[in-house]
Amino acid sequence: MRMGSRWLWLIAGIGGALFLLIRLLSLWAEGIWYATEGYSQVFFKVIAYRVFMFVVFFCWFFLLTYGLFFWATRIAQKVPMPLRSRIFEEAEKAITDAAFNRWALAGALLVSLVAGVIASSRWTYLLLFLYGGSFGHRDPIFGHEAAFYVFRLPLIRFWVLSTLFGLTLGTIGVLLRLRYEQLIRFEDNQVEAPPFVARPLLVLASVFFLVLGLSQWLSRYGVLFSKKGVVFGAGFSDLYGTLPGIYLTVAACAGAIVWFLTRLRAPDLKVVKTAITAVLVVWLVGRILFPAALQGFVVAPDELKREKPFLTYNIGSTRFAYSLDQVQEESHPAEPTFSSADLEAHKSALLSARLWDIEQLQGLFAQVQAFRPYYSFSLPDYDRYVVGSSVRQVAVAAREIFLPPALRRWVNERLRYTHGYGLTMVSVTDFTREGMPVFLIKDIPAWQSPELKTKIRRPQIYFGEYTVYREPMQRPTPARPTAPPSREAPPQPAEGTPPTTPPAARDTGQRPSPTPPQGQQPMEPALTVADYVLVRTREKEFDYPIGDGFRETVYEGDGGVPIGSWWRRILFAARHRDPLLLLTTAIRPDSRLLMYRRILDRVQKLAPFFPYLVPDPDAYPVISQDGRILWMMDLYTTTADFPYSAPVPDPRGRLRFNYIRNAAKAVIDAYTGRTVFYLMDKKDPISQALLRAFPGLFKDFDEMPSDIKSHIRYPRLIFYIQAMLHAFYHMTDAAQFYNKEDVWEIPFENRMGESQPMLPYYILTRSPGEGKDRFLLLLPFTPLRMRNLVAWMVAHCDPDRYGQLFVYRFPKDRTVFGPQQIEARINADTTISAKLTLWNQQGSRALWGNLLILPIGDSLVYVRPLYLQSADTPLPQLKQVVVATGNGLTMSDSLLEAALSLARLSPDGRQKPTPLVAPGARSGAAELAQQLRAALDKYQAARQAGDWQTLGRYWQEVERLSRLLTEVILKENQSD
Repeated sequence: MRMGSRWLWLIAGIGGALFLLIRLLSLWAEGIWYATEGYSQVFFKVIAYRVFMFVVFFCWFFLLTYGLFFWATRIAQKVPMPLRSRIFEEAEKAITDAAFNRWALAGALLVSLVAGVIASSRWTYLLLFLYGGSFGHRDPIFGHEAAFYVFRLPLIRFWVLSTLFGLTLGTIGVLLRLRYEQLIRFEDNQVEAPPFVARPLLVLASVFFLVLGLSQWLSRYGVLFSKKGVVFGAGFSDLYGTLPGIYLTVAACAGAIVWFLTRLRAPDLKVVKTAITAVLVVWLVGRILFPAALQGFVVAPDELKREKPFLTYNIGSTRFAYSLDQVQEESHPAEPTFSSADLEAHKSALLSARLWDIEQLQGLFAQVQAFRPYYSFSLPDYDRYVVGSSVRQVAVAAREIFLPPALRRWVNERLRYTHGYGLTMVSVTDFTREGMPVFLIKDIPAWQSPELKTKIRRPQIYFGEYTVYREPMQRPTPARPTAPPSREAPPQPAEGTPPTTPPAARDTGQRPSPTPPQGQQPMEPALTVADYVLVRTREKEFDYPIGDGFRETVYEGDGGVPIGSWWRRILFAARHRDPLLLLTTAIRPDSRLLMYRRILDRVQKLAPFFPYLVPDPDAYPVISQDGRILWMMDLYTTTADFPYSAPVPDPRGRLRFNYIRNAAKAVIDAYTGRTVFYLMDKKDPISQALLRAFPGLFKDFDEMPSDIKSHIRYPRLIFYIQAMLHAFYHMTDAAQFYNKEDVWEIPFENRMGESQPMLPYYILTRSPGEGKDRFLLLLPFTPLRMRNLVAWMVAHCDPDRYGQLFVYRFPKDRTVFGPQQIEARINADTTISAKLTLWNQQGSRALWGNLLILPIGDSLVYVRPLYLQSADTPLPQLKQVVVATGNGLTMSDSLLEAALSLARLSPDGRQKPTPLVAPGARSGAAELAQQLRAALDKYQAARQAGDWQTLGRYWQEVERLSRLLTEVILKENQSD
């Protein structure tokens, strides 16, 4: 038996040593990777912070647990020998004591190890404590700067609570040791001990109540994050009920300490039980019963009057925490129609209206641009590029590589199929006669339109999103609340669905929660990629297919880690748990290993500051001026410790935060993996703290190359959160906010066959009041439970106005149609209904695209594309475009024709008798109209043929003739 135990201990020791060795080798490999990427300071400083927190809390817990046990052992040694021998013989007593001490030591080491590991994961508390700055915002109750709650309090509270837990465990160890020595007895619910034992126990109880009182003193700051009142934060019952209860509990702890110290001369442990009972009674009455009574009998009968100042505190803090105080409000007339002059002034913006939706393009790209089963596309993204002589909105998606199961062999995954190839880019406003998008970049090898000024010269994609989604998952039907609003904490929404309203002011509307603003339904991940690949090996890499063959390539970049030496191979074989990395003969002296190829993982690894720095998973590709493919990713600084600000869970449901800033952007080279962080918000204290802790981590935004800077865009995720909150927090009057007199909500539209909230959408359009085409992010609002539009939120994406937020309010004395009302008008149109019925009976089905609301002068234009899709093959074709105004609606196979038709409507919504020429027009106008028709035919023919060289010339002719015809018609109408 003893021999078997020795073998078990030996095997366990060898296993533990191997595990520790592999972990150390993996850590070494990680350090080499960080150094290769140029972020060695992040690696070493994070390790230093982790080690420091581990060592400090390990030692502190060991002192609190085994130190107190050893102290109890020293007390027990004062016991006369006859008393120690009442139970055991001397030899047996010595053996039992030794075993007891060993188990106590092992238990203390284990607890201290766990405490150290937990503390090491809280290393960001220490970092922000040392480098945190100021927010310029104070809480209205205690008057502390917000930095105290975000940067200082987390570490202080963690230390105090850890100490309290350690003292509890240590006290249990002391009691067990003294009970084992028969020095304390529990009889008739009383504790008895000799004076030389009772006196140290009273001192220990005094220390315990000191730490307990300190933890209660710190808990008073928790009222700023209370969920019991009408809004998030301290309410009337918290300030006048809970807070006094906390002070009484602290006073009770202080009184217990004084009582213990006064009884040291005549020690009696009965006072400990009495003190514990008194503190529990005070805590129960002061923290629970009295605040509840105050809420029920004082606040509830006169809630608005009692809670009014606290509503004001919550409104001010929430608006500051989400930058809603920076939103500029203006009015928009929202005229029911637009004139020919408006159309002429905003023609470029209207012709940039997006007609192709993400959902349709994703399926279309997979059908016509994947070419091979090992290629697939991540979700397309919207951007803008110079096409011809103007900036045009485009949709772009990267062609990434995902090996099917039949090809998943070690050589294929690690050596051969190492990268994706190229992009697919389409104009989101154009479509051919067959209903297909007009491609600007397509095929393998890439064909690029001569009109596109930016060319790809390095199409290989070694680092990508590597997230492909196939079939939609079944979404659960959200519960529809029928009970009055609860004062309890609101339930967390399902993963992937943020709440339609902030937790601080939730209504009882029967609306499903909106989907995340990524432009797609929640999907199920279907494919994976290799976590690392080897390049520049003896095995040439597959580059792209050509006919029945393929082209090979050799990696020419400097990305990754040199892997040629045997020592490096051992390190990274341990890091990836892959022995084949040691056995392969393909590695050469100049071979390199590329790891963290998924850009989200790469950014999280290089900037490991979660939850204070959170990357947006919706990255998008950008083509640089020198032809490289780069990934642009937004990063947010967040915290859940901002006082009085209403918390919002992120769309994945993983993090509750009540402060957010779009603090930085990461640019990742798809070929080399080089990652650069650019600081966007210099006023954000969290990013400034990280910058002070890690000098050089962020570059200034001004250092971003101009060709990359021209493609930045305001992220939809933070905009969606701000819009949800602004729907409530545009009301700055406390009484109005309490009564929800002017609550807005995000309007619903029919998308993918079901009613869903609108998602923020990017458009390239004329900025209201500026007279310049801008890349904007928009989202409309409707009044709560109503369908007409009430306002419109806009975020600027261009570098010179990046992040500026505007809300345009529409007139209250006029009905401005919302998305569902426009959909109702479309469905009621007999011509459109007849066409839909016909199309749905011919082996295909009609699919409506997203409804866009665009500003044209002083009016709003509603644009909605219509796709046809075969019942057998998911290949959507764009066939018709519906354009509507407040008093007109038309459908055409051309956006321009539909807009021209609506521009000719009279004020009452009826079309004028003559479509192009006014009554009594002279032959000059008729001649111009015929020339315009001919020019339009030539333009359409050139667009369908993809002849971009002549397309621009014909379009200039169309513009010239339109302008001349408009002038002639206006003059003739004036003369009439």
